Amino acid sequence: MLKIGITGNIASGKSLFENCLKNAGYKVLCLDFVTAFLYENSPVLKDFLLKKFNTIDKAQIAKIVFSNQLLKKELENFIYPLIMDEMNKFFAENTAQPVVFVSAALLFEAGFDKYFDKIVFIKADENIRLKRLMERNNLSKEQALQRLNSQSSESEKIPLCDFVIDNSSSKEALYKQANDFIKSLNTLL
Repeated sequence: MLKIGITGNIASGKSLFENCLKNAGYKVLCLDFVTAFLYENSPVLKDFLLKKFNTIDKAQIAKIVFSNQLLKKELENFIYPLIMDEMNKFFAENTAQPVVFVSAALLFEAGFDKYFDKIVFIKADENIRLKRLMERNNLSKEQALQRLNSQSSESEKIPLCDFVIDNSSSKEALYKQANDFIKSLNTLL
């Protein structure tokens, strides 16, 4: 089984790319959804959050951790092993698939890159990502910039990736690149 990671900084268009893969019949695990699932369903995580943040509300916790790097690191150190467990379950459930995909905004920051054979990076101009993030998450410019600046830069990550998809223009342009990528998968298998 070929394991392909999908990454890109926040609001770059990873979800649109994932949808193209799903529509083509590929198995895709989004670690953002895994994290949301854990927030709702993991008693261990809920206990940690209540003790550390006095809340289990994801939006409140996000406000705290995006302004406090120490607490952000503590949360990451706690939640990453839980996310890894879910990712390993996904791999185990899909061993018959010739290729599977896992999408993770923090693929490199979490150290998850070592679990993949290939990595696709979805890039987009920072001003475009800022606008998307403000609109999508209903954030102020300051809040959105905090989140953008919490990730390593695109220029640091792109050299570590095998494929780059540019989502700085239209959805149609992204779909075309995604379809070209899907057609090229046969050369990898």
